[in-house]
Amino acid sequence: MNEDSGKNLKLTEFDYLLADPQLQMVKAALPYMGIPQQRIFSMLIKLRELNRTRSLFSDGELSAMGLSPSTSQNTSAFEMFQAIKPYASPKDREMIEMLENFQIMMQAMQSPT
Repeated sequence: MNEDSGKNLKLTEFDYLLADPQLQMVKAALPYMGIPQQRIFSMLIKLRELNRTRSLFSDGELSAMGLSPSTSQNTSAFEMFQAIKPYASPKDREMIEMLENFQIMMQAMQSPT
């Protein structure tokens, strides 16, 4: 495991939409299984999550969390940076803040004086 992965991961709204209590129980049991079983169950878990994702898009549930095409036109890169910053490592957070500052400078230079 690298330093960026670990037990400090935060869940997004998208993760909560995919959450399934039965899958969480299987995930918790994975370390107690043999390697071949871990491999099989891990793939089955991801396939089930992928199927849930597909159904979320086809059922239109994602528009409730603001991921519909109609809302993406009203958002800015700055808002996106603010949304992803809590999930970033300290190094990535520093890069995001640099991009935010760059965007602020660009907006200031473009605004009429």
